[in-house]
Amino acid sequence: MDDAYLELDALVIEDDEIQRKITVQALKVLGFASVRDAEDGETGLRACMDKLPDVIVCDIEMMPMDGMTFLRALRRTRMLKVREIPVVFLTTHNESATVQEAVKLGVDAFIVKPPTLKSLKSRIDAVLGIT
Repeated sequence: MDDAYLELDALVIEDDEIQRKITVQALKVLGFASVRDAEDGETGLRACMDKLPDVIVCDIEMMPMDGMTFLRALRRTRMLKVREIPVVFLTTHNESATVQEAVKLGVDAFIVKPPTLKSLKSRIDAVLGIT
């Protein structure tokens, strides 16, 4: 458990129920005060508007709203605090075109599935500026 996470809220957006539960549990083990989850980008976007998370861990391939569409909508919202939420993509895709599109849209980091505690912690620390 990391004391740096004790007051932080994370949001996991993942359509695969098992992967979502694993990621939520991993973030709880890391010490996040609150970990919420959503099964697709639309639900995740509503969750962000209801309560701002400190970080979002999001799958790329989901239906009906995929991770890229979610990220595009998040970064285009009028609410500055919402636009600035760090987003970490969970993906099995490391193709150059996918990475380039995500970077252009404003993703903060990538984690290849399945994530480990170490990879989650290092990417989240980096996007939150925790040393």
